[in-house]
Amino acid sequence: MAPGYLPGQGSSEADRRRVGREEGLNLLFAAAQDVAREEGKLADGTFASLEQSRISPTSFTLISADGQTIARVSLAKAREVIALRREIARQVTRKANLEITPYANDQSNKRNFRNLPEETRALAWAISTGRRFPVKGYNRRDLWIGLLLLIPFILPGVWMLARIVQKRQRYDRDLKALVLRWKSNGRQDPAPNLFAHFHLD
Repeated sequence: MAPGYLPGQGSSEADRRRVGREEGLNLLFAAAQDVAREEGKLADGTFASLEQSRISPTSFTLISADGQTIARVSLAKAREVIALRREIARQVTRKANLEITPYANDQSNKRNFRNLPEETRALAWAISTGRRFPVKGYNRRDLWIGLLLLIPFILPGVWMLARIVQKRQRYDRDLKALVLRWKSNGRQDPAPNLFAHFHLD
């Protein structure tokens, strides 16, 4: 990880947001654990140790507090998770009409943020604290492709739309579970780094 920069895709100054080295490493560590859980290498409720874990130019080796190697994950995949977190943060700030500055976690922004739906607040809490969060797995383009396929090819269109419905149902179920976790943790605001971490303007 380059000193002083959040690991991410792209090399232009617009794509690289200067953050503290420790802060950037925490983001990468949380993303690496997300990847390990997705690959079935790290069980829910089990966490690696940041102090014990090791980073190389191509991978992040997650190690437990007692020194046991848990998993080795690709840095490229971890960066994809960070990019996804950034995109969700963009969506959150647009919905709340928040003022984005390096010091934007002020009282006015917090008031606006607390007017958002619980699902949005829970997502912001999860991505800013390195916790698991649900991913839709589809976008508006996929929906349009499925609808267009219905015209010349009915069966492929129906199949694709059915897959989208399944993904939507799974996303809604996982989002409800996240809201319950957020509530059990006291309905916390996102970590103060949420708006400072991400280059959202």
